[in-house]
Amino acid sequence: MKRLIGLVVGVLCALPVLAQSTILPSRTTSVYGPTGLFSVPTADVLTARRFQLGTHFGRDLSTVAVNAGIANFVEIGATYLDRDDADNRTIASGKVQFIPTGLETIKIGVGIIDVAKAIERTGYIIVSTRSKVPPDMEDRVSQLTLHAGYGTGMFRENVIGGAEGVLNPNWRIVLEYDGKNVNGGLRYSHDENLRLQGGVMRNQLFFSAGYVLEF
Repeated sequence: MKRLIGLVVGVLCALPVLAQSTILPSRTTSVYGPTGLFSVPTADVLTARRFQLGTHFGRDLSTVAVNAGIANFVEIGATYLDRDDADNRTIASGKVQFIPTGLETIKIGVGIIDVAKAIERTGYIIVSTRSKVPPDMEDRVSQLTLHAGYGTGMFRENVIGGAEGVLNPNWRIVLEYDGKNVNGGLRYSHDENLRLQGGVMRNQLFFSAGYVLEF
């Protein structure tokens, strides 16, 4: 974990040059629903006429989520939370994506989790971008996708963010900070639809899966 944190810090210090890469984000649901990393949302959204089923299995929390792209820049969803230490709840979420003119490698996401405040209403803004890595790191990570923003509620009115290190077309290293904890693991993209991931989140092992369908 320390080595991975050091790798991400080193790349953040070398951010000035943005990559013109053809590798696309491996979109999947986060634990509370919105497209994202493990618990931190990203600026990515599902495109119109696509929806995604996602599951998360942890020691104290398991979830089932459904997201839908209702326009190319708007995503809505609902997530059922099975909690060991509290009552089960269903929460709704929504996200809007903005892409600044002339800056196609930068995306901005603004969203809300738990709209009806079933557990804790949470707002966030997140910026996502792709970055080249220094030459001496190219043998380990071919590209990074970086995310940074701010979140209320579940994210404790704090800075949130993370990074995805692309190892090859199928595998990524994922690291995130959720306002309190540093979480890390691996994501496997089987094809254009199926995503599998696992790792450590909030000091607990977890496994999750997502599948995208078009309607």
